[in-house]
Amino acid sequence: MHDLYLLEAHQVADLSNRAPDAELAAVLHANPSLRRFLVARCPSIGSFLSRLLTDYGPAAADELHAAEESLVWELADWIAYQRAPEAYDAQAKVDWDISAVTTVVSLQDKIVIDCGAGTGRVAFDAAPMAHHVFAVEPVAKLRQFMRDKATRLGVDNLHVLDGFLHSIPLPADQADVLLTCQAIGWHLPEELQEIDRVVRRGGMTMHLFGAPGATEPDNPLHQPLLTHGYQTDVHQEGDVHIRRYWKRM
Repeated sequence: MHDLYLLEAHQVADLSNRAPDAELAAVLHANPSLRRFLVARCPSIGSFLSRLLTDYGPAAADELHAAEESLVWELADWIAYQRAPEAYDAQAKVDWDISAVTTVVSLQDKIVIDCGAGTGRVAFDAAPMAHHVFAVEPVAKLRQFMRDKATRLGVDNLHVLDGFLHSIPLPADQADVLLTCQAIGWHLPEELQEIDRVVRRGGMTMHLFGAPGATEPDNPLHQPLLTHGYQTDVHQEGDVHIRRYWKRM
């Protein structure tokens, strides 16, 4: 349970969407200091946590351990980012080649933004071709992992930035190509607006989804992206299917 003290402010803010209510309430009743930490980390979460504690009473002793297990496993990816980014990188679900991008748009000598970069699997693949790659990632441990890897490999055109797809810390008309890999849809209207701002006219934006989002019914973003002017197809590499959405700005 101490791993929950590793959560960053933006993760705490998203607990209402990620954590199971009853289990989170049980853990907070048993650990008042954790509630104080979460509110200190992200004050806006305070009213939500107060409602949870009102709606759900303390768990019985024999139920508390199960609640803790359920909560930790539900947030396991967040914890892995903080505790073991190298292990997360080794297991990252990027099992396709950068050709999934370059068969649609060239990255040669381009300014590329990879938003929601994670451990940089896509950004590092793009770097040998691109002029500059900006890897935008909100998790501090993952940003440090990318910086350390770039130093170790001598990659000097990859620049790691703190930010979100809906708040990209770059000026307008900055990018020739903006990429995401299963990193769009948390704040879709704001994300689309920010993409329109940061990609220069004539540039390209592309969003890629692995097997779980490779067919239209599995992807709730399919129709909104088409409505916003995106084209789409499925790129296949062996047994791997990648759903691509792209738009010329």
